[in-house]
Amino acid sequence: MNNKKLIFSVFTLCILIILGFLRWDNLESSADLHYKYDRWAGQKWVEFYPPLAASSNSMEFPLIYIDEIHPNDINKYLGKQALSGELVNKWIERTKLTDGYVGLLLLNILMVIYSFFKSQRAYKHKDSSPR
Repeated sequence: MNNKKLIFSVFTLCILIILGFLRWDNLESSADLHYKYDRWAGQKWVEFYPPLAASSNSMEFPLIYIDEIHPNDINKYLGKQALSGELVNKWIERTKLTDGYVGLLLLNILMVIYSFFKSQRAYKHKDSSPR
């Protein structure tokens, strides 16, 4: 019985890891803009790397009602979407999906560890019993 729980936990852990790797689809990119698609939320995102920035940090934001953006239009676009509340809603949706995934992943990892130690303890107890 314990081995079945362990096998099921390992199987679901593998499924969760695969789903994590399949979340993002990298799309076309340019020197300053890297587009990607969040398959879980059905949302296109863009990473903007400012060309004259002192650091290599990017600015990431969702593309709402458009498929691509020009670097010169970013401030206007972000201001418009921030005022409408759409930008925050998309970030909240993405964060909820990510937090839910991480929670399931951690819970499953704990279940694998628990099932492993429980099956080991049962195996040792079975070996030490008189025959």
